[in-house]
Amino acid sequence: MNCHNLISYNIALSVIVFTEVASFDEVFGQTILEKSEQLIATWPKEPRPRMTGKYIEVREDGPIEKRLRIDSGNHRFIFEDKRHWVFTKSRTPRYSIILQDRKIPELSFGMSRFGPGEFLESLQDEYWLPYVASLEADIPAKTVTYEHYTVDSRERPYVLKNWTRKIEYEYPMGDGKIGKTREIFTFIDSDLFVFIFSGPKSSIESLRSSHDIFLTRMNLYSGS
Repeated sequence: MNCHNLISYNIALSVIVFTEVASFDEVFGQTILEKSEQLIATWPKEPRPRMTGKYIEVREDGPIEKRLRIDSGNHRFIFEDKRHWVFTKSRTPRYSIILQDRKIPELSFGMSRFGPGEFLESLQDEYWLPYVASLEADIPAKTVTYEHYTVDSRERPYVLKNWTRKIEYEYPMGDGKIGKTREIFTFIDSDLFVFIFSGPKSSIESLRSSHDIFLTRMNLYSGS
């Protein structure tokens, strides 16, 4: 092989090797990127499926009492509540339903439902930690003040004896006020449900115990 042919052969071989390396890097990098994107668990922007609610009257071994009923598909959530919450006309894609505190309009209780693959696939760290990171990177940034996972220990509020994962975070509300949100995540069947209390930090803290009882005493009825 003469010198000219040898140079041409080496150049061609280098191009082939470079192309293969580039293709490997591209595929490998794409795989990493796709996995990373799958684990970015920011709250979806798509509107949540609507839930409906109303107050009902029940009798349980005594006088008639009020109950809050919230319907979501074939699930009926029944809360012990004497019209403490008020249904509002407010609509936000983040919630499936939202109610306001009768005495503190800035304080709200909401629920959100996610089908399989729409949000967190489980409550394990692999999916949970990216969601926490998304809150801290949000604008305005959320300051996470508390987290709890029932895998580690039991703690109120209990939700239907299910595994739950809870998070609390704070943020500026304006007028010098600090806002606070408590989110309680749990799976019912294959769907993810989130119960949310949100409002002024002072109200969230002062009513923490009653909110915990409100959720702990909730009952669920499923079926047509």
